[in-house]
Amino acid sequence: MLLSRLVDGFRVSPPDADPEITGITEDSRKVRPGMLFVAVPGTLLDGHAYIADALSRGAAAVVAERTGAIPPHVPFVRVPSSRTALAMMAARYFGTTGLGVALIGFTGTFGKTSTSEILRALLDAAGSRTGVLGSLGARFRGFVDTGDGLTTPAPVELHKALRGLASAGASTVIMEVTSHALKLGRVEGLSFAGGLLAAIMPGEHTDFHRSYEDYVEAKRLFLSYLEPTAPLAYDADNLAARQVVAGRIERKPAVGFSLEERDADVRFYDVLLSGDGASFTIGGRLLGARTGIKMRSPLLGRGHLRNTALAITYALTVGLPASAAHAVISNLAPLRRRMERYEVGGRIVLDDTAAHPNSLRATLEVASLIPHDHLAIVYALRGRRGTDINRQNASALADLSFLHGAESLIVTSASDQTDATDEALPIEIDATRQALVARGRKFVWHDYLEDALRDAFHRTRAGDLIVLVGAQGMNEGKGLLQRG
Repeated sequence: MLLSRLVDGFRVSPPDADPEITGITEDSRKVRPGMLFVAVPGTLLDGHAYIADALSRGAAAVVAERTGAIPPHVPFVRVPSSRTALAMMAARYFGTTGLGVALIGFTGTFGKTSTSEILRALLDAAGSRTGVLGSLGARFRGFVDTGDGLTTPAPVELHKALRGLASAGASTVIMEVTSHALKLGRVEGLSFAGGLLAAIMPGEHTDFHRSYEDYVEAKRLFLSYLEPTAPLAYDADNLAARQVVAGRIERKPAVGFSLEERDADVRFYDVLLSGDGASFTIGGRLLGARTGIKMRSPLLGRGHLRNTALAITYALTVGLPASAAHAVISNLAPLRRRMERYEVGGRIVLDDTAAHPNSLRATLEVASLIPHDHLAIVYALRGRRGTDINRQNASALADLSFLHGAESLIVTSASDQTDATDEALPIEIDATRQALVARGRKFVWHDYLEDALRDAFHRTRAGDLIVLVGAQGMNEGKGLLQRG
């Protein structure tokens, strides 16, 4: 694509420069000959400092907010905001404007991946061809694009994935939208035909957000990307979610659900949780006379019940019959590491991405519902996420392990399984260890995840329960445990 077409609306200098552009990137390390380099000011690094590196790798042109570092002979475009320009140019390059794909945005603190998968199954039951774009990459039937590891990809990877999903045949895409993506403009230029808002909880991303209020304000930005008549389903039991929704002034009303006997559009009651799943009854204004609908889900835990409730609420809002929802929900299966239960050497394993005090509490609640003899917990701390969340997690885990009678608490930095983006920093390790000591909890420390899992296996026997918790550092836990 010619540079002039890609940056239409901005002035190219020198005026007669119009190279063929073979790709776009904001990462100078990814530059190949003929590509356009966009210098984006970041939270830690400024892309303007890497213009020379991009040019040395063959960049054909540069887009920047400041042009002082660009040699006179190099084609460049000066823009007010490199972030906004990157999103616009990525959409043009991959031709994602007017794809004919309906985007459903989903934000909140927990459950985005699991809820997206549940909603995908519900929408497909109504005849949709639904893809998902989130922490597991872009997925639609046989099409998979693992992306760059971000839940909401940066604009180039995002629009590349959307093009891939559309080309594979998806008519609808559920997109997980993080607070980072909203504040950093990754979804700039997109509009959502529908939205889901899960609970917004404190303690997340304290390395990025100054306060819980700042975190909630970032989530509030989500509303500006919704089309005026887009349906919005939300967790009415969460105060922050209710406050965010109260600020929506568009014509289409928001539809809330409640599991706590709150007056909501959809109510879930007579809830019974077990080691085999959950049963519940649905009622509320949205169903009109069709109240008292009983359902059962094989997904474990109260967190999954909230995920299921939010997905059902959205599906009912857009017209899926409750009977069709029942058929889908009863046949669900958990995603990898989302309250996943399996056996290794006669030991029961509960594997979950829990990495927040509330989600740790939910995981141990499920563990208490699974019959077992003895309990061992293996926790991989959160690398590159700050001392606050690691201190809070360790304190919560100390108390929860006492509460649930865990004989062994094994903690690891999982340095054998993490890369530079997720490795635990010394201050995070110290915060974790100090919090456990301060709570009076004995624990075993391992630098390597493989050693931690081997230790847990040797400390347990058939009939015991091993709980694996933690985010990125624990991702390879199942395979390592199975290999012994």
